[in-house]
Amino acid sequence: MATTPAKKTAAKRAAKQPTPGKFPAASTIAAKYDVHGIILDLGESLPAPERRKILAQLRAEVPAFAALTTTASTAQPLGKGASDVLVAFPEGKRVSIAKTWNAVHALLLHPLVADCEPAVGYTLPPEPSRSAARSSGDGNDVHLPASMPRDWSIKAVGANHAQTQFGATGAGVRVGHPDTGYTAHPQIAGPRLRIADGYDFVDDKPDPRDPMTGMHPGHGTATGSVIFSDGAPDLFGVATGAELVPLRVSSSVIHFSFDNLVQALYRARDRGCHVVSMSLGGPWAGRSLSRAADVLVADGMILIAAAGNHTKMVIFPALLDSVIAVAASNADNKPWSGSASGAAIDITAPGESVWRAYAFKKKGVLQFDTQRSSGTSYATATTAGVCALWLQHHGIATLRARYGARLASVFTTLLKAHCRPVPGWNTDRYGPGILDAVGLLGAELPAFGGAVKRSAQHVPTRTSAASDWTRLQPYLPELSPKQLAAAVTKMYGAGARRTARAAQTPPPPPSLIDEIVFYVATDPAVREAFLAAGGVGAAPKARGGKAAAKRTGATALDPRAVLRARASTALRAALTED
Repeated sequence: MATTPAKKTAAKRAAKQPTPGKFPAASTIAAKYDVHGIILDLGESLPAPERRKILAQLRAEVPAFAALTTTASTAQPLGKGASDVLVAFPEGKRVSIAKTWNAVHALLLHPLVADCEPAVGYTLPPEPSRSAARSSGDGNDVHLPASMPRDWSIKAVGANHAQTQFGATGAGVRVGHPDTGYTAHPQIAGPRLRIADGYDFVDDKPDPRDPMTGMHPGHGTATGSVIFSDGAPDLFGVATGAELVPLRVSSSVIHFSFDNLVQALYRARDRGCHVVSMSLGGPWAGRSLSRAADVLVADGMILIAAAGNHTKMVIFPALLDSVIAVAASNADNKPWSGSASGAAIDITAPGESVWRAYAFKKKGVLQFDTQRSSGTSYATATTAGVCALWLQHHGIATLRARYGARLASVFTTLLKAHCRPVPGWNTDRYGPGILDAVGLLGAELPAFGGAVKRSAQHVPTRTSAASDWTRLQPYLPELSPKQLAAAVTKMYGAGARRTARAAQTPPPPPSLIDEIVFYVATDPAVREAFLAAGGVGAAPKARGGKAAAKRTGATALDPRAVLRARASTALRAALTED
């Protein structure tokens, strides 16, 4: 599990933390959304005929939903036994995010819908500095001298000693690997790469081969090699006997639909994976991801994810309570400057200048090499490899029989209790220390183990009230709780004011706060408007002069107009109240 009380206080601590990077000014960019459907939580797994009946009734009784779908629309489960279904919009139909949120708000009022969220991909602008490009694995990093030995990261976590001292290779352990897919790189090719168990959720086909397109071609090959390559002395993987199931969910680790990842998680479970290594993420995720993570943990699986690169907060899915969040360190036993940090971090592992398999195209021909690269992606892969060693050492069947759904909690507790402490280490930002494979494998197993952590346990309900505003805090770490309250009051209006007059105004429905969180997380202009409303920075100005300002409402005089210009009908109505 990702943390104990630390994650519950992540929002409070985030307000005091410096940030490792910044996004470009909102006036120079605009959020772009790929809205392709709506995810419905039907409350239980239902057969196809029942799903069709529910879909027909929702179309008949929810006009905003009917306007986006057709009679041919289907409700496709996101996994075997999943209560969440994807209702994809007709191919070629362009739907705005505001209209999608209109449908979401209306659907949440219907008794047949337990929960609802947009199925949307979005593009975060690249970091303006070269450090962001380096994090994607282009092989052009400026490296520390101590990272020259190809096995430095393995030795930094003691994986080499764990392999010899405990005879652990990860044999018999299957790692689910949602990423950009696989290539025929010799460092990962072979029978332990279980291609037949994988799937391509981007192009909906059985073969999850990486087409080497998009923002991060070859990323899945790189992270996979860190987990399980046995190509020494050219490359030193952590779990040289483990198996890897490649699951293609995107062509970029920061631009992907979480419904692809949700489907990949269920696929990993169904194909017998014991660990899932997720070197990817984004700043916003719907609750279907939380529910999928909880299902896998309940089945005795362990989920590990990257904290994020050059971001102001730990990203999803690492931010979920049921997922282990991993930050990155370097060969000098210091945090990597680009690593996300905060109270949500569980552990830190080598991520800067890590040797990995490098796949690239030169004049259209696929080439293979090994190089160093940086990112929390590699820290995550290292941790997943050590987890495979631990599972083999104690025996997967024995561990699952003993702990069941508490297995992930047991692993996380031991991981944090037996890491390597570093003098001067900031435990509030980077967890208790650096991953230590020998200490972990040598630790005595607890008699019972900690409680099962459920990411979906603390999500807002239909009766949630003003306390929901605290969900904005992790997304706005520059604002203190007091400044956030001021920003909410200025941006939202009467619904957030704690006055006698406001007491007569019902608090906003949780779904409206869901929408606000979505825009703050994914649209830099909205985020800057909130910061300005809280007294930090200046409100973004509209491009294109007075005409653009009138059209978008993006003026320095009224930060609330920035949000209103993007919002659904329901949210716009709420934003106009005083």
